[in-house]
Amino acid sequence: MFIRAISAVGMTLVLAGCVTGQGTTDAGGRSLSLESHGSFQPADSRFNTFTFLKPSSEYVTESEERDNGQGWNEDVKWEDERYFITIQYINSSWFSPHTETRMLKGEQFKRLANAYLITDSNFVKIDQVSPRVKGWIATNGKCSAGLFAKRFKGLSPYDNDRGTSDAVVSFAGCNQFSASAEKIMQGIDLMTDKEEAELASIYAEIGKLNEPTSARTGITEELSTLTGNWDGISEKLSGEVRKKGAAQIEFSFAISETGADCVGTAVTSKSSELTGTWKLSCDDGSSADGIWTNRETQPFIGSGSDSEKRPVMFKLHP
Repeated sequence: MFIRAISAVGMTLVLAGCVTGQGTTDAGGRSLSLESHGSFQPADSRFNTFTFLKPSSEYVTESEERDNGQGWNEDVKWEDERYFITIQYINSSWFSPHTETRMLKGEQFKRLANAYLITDSNFVKIDQVSPRVKGWIATNGKCSAGLFAKRFKGLSPYDNDRGTSDAVVSFAGCNQFSASAEKIMQGIDLMTDKEEAELASIYAEIGKLNEPTSARTGITEELSTLTGNWDGISEKLSGEVRKKGAAQIEFSFAISETGADCVGTAVTSKSSELTGTWKLSCDDGSSADGIWTNRETQPFIGSGSDSEKRPVMFKLHP
């Protein structure tokens, strides 16, 4: 089973917003405010995602607004969310150059592509100025993947705008793409009026997209133990897990190296029982958060980072 949440993990690790001198993101680069706007139809998207997908009514979409409209996130998923295109965009600002630097290093992309059986020999690094794109794409002839930062909008009037990226795009899939990975990377952008009209016409014939399943019940396993590692802190985390309702679990562990006690929660995404978010805090003041995935034949896996950008990974076991 392919691991869709790898992409979300990558997004969690890379975002470090620079918003015209104002701190609208936390130390991990995530918005202090995130409001779900639910599903959307192709012509209602802010981005031209659907121009790179074969027309179908089988897609599931989800959108979120960040910081009172300063940013916008959109997901398009299919095949039980195994395949996806995800865009995180800052409307009135841009990402720190450190985001582009981390993209070009490729560690996050490697995890994403390898999860879809795309080997390192297929990786292509893209580092171009115009249009500004920094990251990686790959295909093995069957599956394609990409993870990159890109500039969507033109230069703003702010003196400190140096034209760095304002969007982070992640995609992976083994069907439904109507363009190559390179064409997706080069062409994905804000929606134009022409593209909106074309998509409205196409999907008038096909019909509306699937709505997210409302009957999903949340975390699917009974879990009891935790194992993992925290880069630079502990190579061997071990703790306990308690399920708390259908869509939330609590976990705790002690860090033998520092003597700190930590507690955390994992909550199911509104659109799927197969993924969600987690966060933890420790009595020495350290904290971390990220994304989890819980798929058939795969263990419950959580990945993310702490406030110092150090990776945290763990598994929850029955």
